[in-house]
Amino acid sequence: MNSKFFDVKKDKQDAIINAALKTFALKGYKDASTDVIVKEAGISKGLLFHYFTSKQGLYDFICDYSTKYMILELTRTVKKSEKDLFSLVSQISQARVRVMRNYPFMGRFLRSLKLEREEEAIASIGSAVSELDKTYGNIYNQIDSRKLVQPDQLPRIIDIIDWVSNGFLEQNFKVDDPDADSLYEEFSEYLTLLKTHFYVSDTDDKVSVAKEEVYERNETVMKEMKLDMTFEERLMAGKKPLVEGEEEPEAEEGEEGEESKASEEDEAKKDPDAPETFDDIMREAEKNISGS
Repeated sequence: MNSKFFDVKKDKQDAIINAALKTFALKGYKDASTDVIVKEAGISKGLLFHYFTSKQGLYDFICDYSTKYMILELTRTVKKSEKDLFSLVSQISQARVRVMRNYPFMGRFLRSLKLEREEEAIASIGSAVSELDKTYGNIYNQIDSRKLVQPDQLPRIIDIIDWVSNGFLEQNFKVDDPDADSLYEEFSEYLTLLKTHFYVSDTDDKVSVAKEEVYERNETVMKEMKLDMTFEERLMAGKKPLVEGEEEPEAEEGEEGEESKASEEDEAKKDPDAPETFDDIMREAEKNISGS
């Protein structure tokens, strides 16, 4: 991929990414046409190949970017202290809502990866599916199954919820710019129904998909990909707070940066509630990937 793609204005980057996501998600790799993609994105075919060289080059980028973007949102949104199955599903839904706001077809594209049979596509997919599955696996490992009527059936119950979620989206996702909040508000009604059947108690509690003010973070992912950072470092970048005004200024290069880092580490030693240091976040990111 030509790094000059990252010099393009953000709205044009997103237009190209969304056009590719939509076409590959709906048609699959073999039948996806670059003519359709450039028409949808509003660019020339020559410009597309200037950035991505080939159809496979574009697909490779879309796979990499989509996987990292989804994992970034899941890691940032789902609380590691949460043990309730339906609360975790709700938090996963919040992450998917965020993704859908920026990239309506990204979730559908990621689901399509498991169905690909073309050798070129499989070569581009690489470990993308396993990385995403591992992230979901780590989340579901947090579950305390004692509330379930049949605790030993937890894996099957997770499958059922996943099938309901995917089926609901496939049936109701019929526009390019879906109302993500409305979709997941309706989906929460299905979750409430499932909860009344699977839980021993608390069956009267509704499962709500929390609505909160959300700030886009795709610009952060783009920035880190431009710098060619590792996946662990990109996850660390995803630790940025959702609420504006909470983000600490970046340290400048040189002595001031070193002093800032040393000061931050000293404060962490003094205050047990201090923000995580760089090393803390890196260790946490490595755990998310390794599943340890």
